[in-house]
Amino acid sequence: MKTRSDIEVMIPNQLVSWFMIGGYSYYVLGDRVMQDPDFDYLVLRLKEHWDEIDHPHKKLITESHLDAATAYDIDYPTIAKCSAYNYLREISEGR
Repeated sequence: MKTRSDIEVMIPNQLVSWFMIGGYSYYVLGDRVMQDPDFDYLVLRLKEHWDEIDHPHKKLITESHLDAATAYDIDYPTIAKCSAYNYLREISEGR
């Protein structure tokens, strides 16, 4: 699973990707790629670096998502869905 130390070294655009992967895993698949405090830390870093981010899926994240630290109602892009499935498979296989 992704941890705070993983999140600390993510570049700003990676934060968007992991916000999507984390949200899809939790809200749609009912599984986790990180614990709640780690997701909260990811959201904090997203807020801190918001103006630096030029990720193509940034537009899917609203200020209310960040204020509530939630991604429950996002229209997840296919790449986030596939990445979530792949990462969950990797951690379940113990890689």
